[in-house]
Amino acid sequence: MKYWLCLAVLSVSFVSCEDFLDKDPDNRVYLDTPEFIENLLATAYPEADFTFAEAMSDCSGDRGLSAIMDDPEIQQSYLWGNVVEKWQGTPAYYWNEAYKAIAAANHALEAIEKFEAEGRGAEVRNARGEALLCRAYAHFMLANVFCMPYNPETASTELGIPYITKPETTLKPTYERETLEETYRLIEQDLEEGLELLPASYEKAPAYHFTRKAAYAFASRFYLWKGGNANFLKSLQYANKVLGDVKTDNPSSMLRQINDPTSDYMGDYYDGQMLYTSSAEPANLLLVAAASNLYYQPYWRYGMTVAIRTELYKGGIFGYSWAYQTSGGYDYVIHRPLWSYYFQQDGLNANYGVLISSVPLLTTEEVLLNRAEVNTLLGNYNDALIDMNTFLANRLNKSKWDGKLITDVDVKNYFGMDPAVVTTWKEYIPYFPYFCDFKDEQNLEKFAYINAILTMRKAEFLGTGLRWFDVRRYDIPIIHTSVTHPTDTLKSGDRRRACQIPDQAQGNGIKPNPTNDIIPESAKNAAIQLHSNNWGIVISPNNK
Repeated sequence: MKYWLCLAVLSVSFVSCEDFLDKDPDNRVYLDTPEFIENLLATAYPEADFTFAEAMSDCSGDRGLSAIMDDPEIQQSYLWGNVVEKWQGTPAYYWNEAYKAIAAANHALEAIEKFEAEGRGAEVRNARGEALLCRAYAHFMLANVFCMPYNPETASTELGIPYITKPETTLKPTYERETLEETYRLIEQDLEEGLELLPASYEKAPAYHFTRKAAYAFASRFYLWKGGNANFLKSLQYANKVLGDVKTDNPSSMLRQINDPTSDYMGDYYDGQMLYTSSAEPANLLLVAAASNLYYQPYWRYGMTVAIRTELYKGGIFGYSWAYQTSGGYDYVIHRPLWSYYFQQDGLNANYGVLISSVPLLTTEEVLLNRAEVNTLLGNYNDALIDMNTFLANRLNKSKWDGKLITDVDVKNYFGMDPAVVTTWKEYIPYFPYFCDFKDEQNLEKFAYINAILTMRKAEFLGTGLRWFDVRRYDIPIIHTSVTHPTDTLKSGDRRRACQIPDQAQGNGIKPNPTNDIIPESAKNAAIQLHSNNWGIVISPNNK
């Protein structure tokens, strides 16, 4: 076949047959240079957002029938149902994009192994580090979307996800779900190995690659979400590598200057959006360009409502007003302007295509609040307070804030130490007490700080979907009301906190998640029963 094709080309363009035969008959790319491997790794990040997670969280309400867009996938997420759609912004879309990213990382690692076998490992050392981090990150986020929160007492019996470490070589491979304990072990193995190999920075598009600083940010998240004092100490260690010493280094310049009157965040609507997602914004440690519906948040039926804005933003914190900008005066258009986008045509002459947003995957704000939370969980309240004040100094409305730093007494009085304001305690008790146990008066101070930090995180990450992962970690109960559906409550221990495995994956043999009607005995044993009393709560074992 190549011979006859060669003759045809020769007769038309006078290209030599030898030159033609030197070329491949298709468009495949061989990973035979470090540059080709690096280019492949640009696709090893999940090109997806967490639209569904935002709808599932307590940052969303029903905006009513006047809303412009009543997309079924967002409604299904809001109602904690099985999302059957597969468009961008759905769990199924995230599943597919994450495993695409894992496949790219595995192909890169396979090529890297060939370089290493040839004694050329130094040429691809950095690429190996990035590939391992990409594989760890994608699996970690999949586990936190499709599995229950990690608890060492139940992780050996809870389902994890298939951890893929080799490129697919068969037409329809089959995969088994490891335990959640094994999934996390493999994530940590890739994470720690990759950290040792990464360069300090990349010359090209550093915000779109795992630099060492971005990897430290991921590690601070991983060990915080895993829980337990040993992991909290590791989370603290990695957060310090990003931010510096909490007592001597001020990381304010690494944060978004939300309340700076000269900043785009306080100025033009569109300039603020562009800066939030810009690679030039120092706070964005890792970005991904993703097909995304996030830009349409003002028009969704399920999202931030006037009531949520009033409670969270207009209510302020510690008696002070936030500087966050929100737009719109009615439920069906109110939003926080975060996302800029560009329109990607499906072809040169096409008038259709997809919206592409730069989605921040890791930020310095998250690392700062991770560190404040970890120090709280370790009992280092003074250090936590330093980071909380650093955060507030960049977030409070300067025209209404006197510049006074908050104190330990302020935190205790405002967030739950006073018996008169303990009504919200039960909303912040973790389903898994191992993560953080507030069962006696000795932990009231810890509760007050965690309550404050979770409020800061909610204000900061509204619109991004990250609040959902805090809801999962602390098992915060949520009530979703609707004008067309019955009111529903996501209670403590509700297994809808893990999205169901996509139908297509189940069709390929992946075991589905248990439902609320099929709860593993290990989860029953770890559950807690909440009772109100004068101090807020008492924790006792769940009835079997």
